[in-house]
Amino acid sequence: MVKQPIVFKEFYNKDRDLPEPLWGGEVEEADIQCPTCGSADMCYSAHPNDPEEIFPSTVRCRSCGRITDYYEAFKQKQHHPTNTPREVVGGQDEVPA
Repeated sequence: MVKQPIVFKEFYNKDRDLPEPLWGGEVEEADIQCPTCGSADMCYSAHPNDPEEIFPSTVRCRSCGRITDYYEAFKQKQHHPTNTPREVVGGQDEVPA
């Protein structure tokens, strides 16, 4: 079975007329992994109006752009780790360095 590539998720709240969370600082713990694509390159989400206000329970994948709960990303690494993240298409140029 061939897995389809994941499309980079740029907007989460666009259809709800809510502000988009900002990209926060990089998550330095090595014990989390994106449940969607399997990447370990994660960063925190920040408040849309104040980048200094970090949401510690919410992380965002730099590869596919998905926002997920920190606990869910932790459980992914513990129970379903992968060394081969899925391919992500589109939007990578918009990910902050």
